[in-house]
Amino acid sequence: NDLTEKKDVTIDVSSDLRKEEEYKTNIWKGFLISIPYSASIGGIATLTGTAPNLLLLGQLKSFFPECDVVNFGSWFVFAFPLMVLFLFFGWLWISFLYGGITLSCERTKKSEIRADAEAKAKSVIRDEYQKLGPIKFAEQAVFVLFCLFAILLFSRDPKFISGWASLFTPGFVTDAVTGVTIVTILFFFPSERPSLKWWFDLKAPNTENKPLLSWRKAEESVPWNIILLLGGGFAMAKGCEESGLSIWIGGHLDPLENLPPPVAVILITVVIALFTEFASNTATIIIFLPVLAELAIRLQVHPLYLMIPGTIGCSFAFMLPVSTPPNSIAFASGHLMVKDMAKTGLLMNLMGVLLLSLAINTWAKSIFQLGTFPDWAKIHLENTTTSLLEDVQNITLNSLSKS
Repeated sequence: NDLTEKKDVTIDVSSDLRKEEEYKTNIWKGFLISIPYSASIGGIATLTGTAPNLLLLGQLKSFFPECDVVNFGSWFVFAFPLMVLFLFFGWLWISFLYGGITLSCERTKKSEIRADAEAKAKSVIRDEYQKLGPIKFAEQAVFVLFCLFAILLFSRDPKFISGWASLFTPGFVTDAVTGVTIVTILFFFPSERPSLKWWFDLKAPNTENKPLLSWRKAEESVPWNIILLLGGGFAMAKGCEESGLSIWIGGHLDPLENLPPPVAVILITVVIALFTEFASNTATIIIFLPVLAELAIRLQVHPLYLMIPGTIGCSFAFMLPVSTPPNSIAFASGHLMVKDMAKTGLLMNLMGVLLLSLAINTWAKSIFQLGTFPDWAKIHLENTTTSLLEDVQNITLNSLSKS
């Protein structure tokens, strides 16, 4: 009897250990996969969050120079609620899939193994936090300048009220002016707290104060390759426009002209989200934005009604490790498999498409006035028509002169 009881106890302990090991593995996978997903979702909230957002702004200025409805503040007002909704539903899905939450209403007793592991994790987090020490003057200064930068960006031209940009000549102040101003302050603002006695003591030594940011540090840290890549994207988009390639591709999208605009938005988002699973976000948006702009002109709808879903759809790359650099980094840890990302990312893509369709057909319409065909789009349409007529006339005259 004693041997039988000991055997039963051993079997129960090994079963508990196996369950705890499976639970720990699933939770670890959930943590790993949530990091790249949250990075991709969080990037859509601001214009500087992802390269496609910056490319949208740059190509808008190239295609439609009179368009001024997209700025840092208006984009944030539109994209931040979308980001919050997507993060919430994504958290629910990942937590449910990897055992963080269950549909069962029964409360299970926490095992000693799990309680001991959580206590160790809290101890590690507490120790690392204490190692940070008190906040330094340089950190306080950067935080204040960052908050000032955000306030200036949001209040420059919030659209629903007059911003501080109205004090200057229209077009004189942009979001880039705000960024360059704050960065310039970083180059000469001291990294250590200055002493008031130094200003009044004529015999005080002339000690050099290090600034918050040096040119050497900026030269080493700024991703110049990304800047050159964005510039190349603008040049390629302009080449597609000038050569007529975007017009030619847009003219072959006749089936989309017979679809209702909301259905076209869903279809475009799905196609771009699938395309960006195998190609980089930057390359995808460079290819599709000129086409979407011309397609919107042909459909006589607001260009942003198609261009914004196409841009944000490039961030919905959740299914494969090669889709985005964050996915690749998480996959390189060795704890995730392709089937884990594909299984999780499929529903994430579907949620993103549906939530984006909801956003673009509700609050985005009032923010960007998507229910109208704007005057700056009509100007582009007239210029395109005039250019095509001139090309036809030139071809006709050349053929007549040769004959």
